[in-house]
Parts: sequence; structure tokens; C-alpha cells
Amino acid sequence: MTTSSLTAALQELDGLIKQEQWPEARPLADALVQQAPTTPGVMERLMLVLRNLDDWAALTALLLEARNRYQLWPEGSDLLMGQGMVELCQWAQALPYLELAVSQEVNGGWPHHFLGKALRHSGRLEEALKHQQQAAALLPEFAWAPYEAAQVLMELEQPLLAVLELQEARRRHGAANDVMEEQWQTLQPLVLLNRVEQLQAAGAITEAFAVLRQAMAQAPEDEALNAKLMELLAAQSQPAHAAAAEPEVDVNALEQELNQIEALLDQLEAQASYQPPAAIPSPVLADGEMSYL
Repeated sequence: MTTSSLTAALQELDGLIKQEQWPEARPLADALVQQAPTTPGVMERLMLVLRNLDDWAALTALLLEARNRYQLWPEGSDLLMGQGMVELCQWAQALPYLELAVSQEVNGGWPHHFLGKALRHSGRLEEALKHQQQAAALLPEFAWAPYEAAQVLMELEQPLLAVLELQEARRRHGAANDVMEEQWQTLQPLVLLNRVEQLQAAGAITEAFAVLRQAMAQAPEDEALNAKLMELLAAQSQPAHAAAAEPEVDVNALEQELNQIEALLDQLEAQASYQPPAAIPSPVLADGEMSYL
């Protein structure tokens, strides 16, 4: 390929890239790499086209060929290679490339995000959470970093913290997203359950029942909600306040008191039945007789 024809082909390719006509740019970029692979900028243009076409298999293959055959490893290749392997679900293979990309500190939060995904699917959840949170901090408008953090927290069985991350993801995304909304609906009963437990702890059982009813309307088969319902019902069946402990009874004193009461009753009964004798009339004395009374 002559210099003039190469220049013309590059200009044509750049025009297609500027207009984001990726399918039309693909065959021209492929041809340029075949004819002038080591020309500065040619490999990078094909990488850009393949990335925008989401052809990750072709992109990773191109990167390996560039390194092994032409000893070319353009800037950002570690991140692209790692991202490509994440997109292809090659989690373990992605890790070394993404760890290098993180260490280079030249691509902001993106290496952290993709490394977090690879770590999560490799079972290294605590590390995955740390990288997703770093990605969220470095990419303040990117919604999928806090979303991924929420996913990791769910796997770590920390649903209330997952709710906070998912709230942030929804705020950043703005427009409703089916994937996020589906996850949000899954977490809502957990949010309401937490509210029920707060009300229960405060003694507001009526309000707790109202919130629990709302939660069960959303997830009637949820085991945690059903268990909480049974707990509240059991609590309602108990007296509001525990009965105070009865004082110890002094049996001897009680027996003495009962004897005194019984004696008093006998006395009153005896008094009620007593009849005084009839009065004896004084004899009428005749004249001259003496009374002996």
C-alpha cells in the first residue's frame, strides 16, 4: 500500500469513526491492519471499532496477535484485554490484566469496576466490594458501580447496605432501568422488614403490623416476613406487662390471723344467740310480813 493510498484510507476510516458508523468502518479497519499493521494508529483504530461493536472475542484476539506477532501493546491494552475477558465471562483470565490496569492509575475508575466484577465471580467478595466502591467514587455519574456493589453486598448477606447502594445506582441512572427496578423490588421487603423491627423495638406494635402488611402484600411468600408475622402475633398473645413476682407468704402469720378471725366470728355468733332471763316479779306482802328479798 502506497503512502498516499494509506493516507486516503485512514481519512476515510476516520470519517466513518467520527460519524460512529461502526459496521461500515469494520471492513476498512480490518483491511488496514492486514496491510499496514505496524503503522502508528492503525491497530488502535481497529480496537476502537471492535469495542464499539461489542465484538470482544475479536478484540481480545487482536490484542494477543498485536503483542505476540508484532510486539505491539498500545496504551490501555491491559484494561481493554481485562474488560474483554470480563465481557466473555473469563473471570480468572481477566484478573492479571485488570490488576495491572489498576496499578497504572491512568484510566480512572474503570479498571476498579471491571476488576470488581472479575473478583466477585471468582468468589473474592470483600475485595470486589472495595473495588466497586472505589469505582463509584472515581466515576460519580456511573450507575453500574454502586449497582455491582449492591450485588456483592447481597451475596455477603448484608441486604440493608445493599439497599443504600442500589438507591444510589437508581439516582445516578435517572431513567427507570428494568434490571435495577427488578432488583429494587426484590429488596423492598427487606427495607420494610427493617422498619417493622424498628417499630417493634419502640413498642409501636400496631404500626409494625401496618408496615408488615404492606411488605407482605409485595412479597407474600417471603419467609422472613412470615416469620416476623408469627413473632408479632405471639407477642400480642402475651400480657402487655409481665406480672410482678408475688411476695413470699408467711404461713404461720396467715394461720394465726385466720384463727383470730374465726374466734371473733364465734364470739359475735354467741352474742347474737344470748337471751337474758325473764325478770322475777316482787311478791306482794301482806300486812305484817317481812320480805326476804
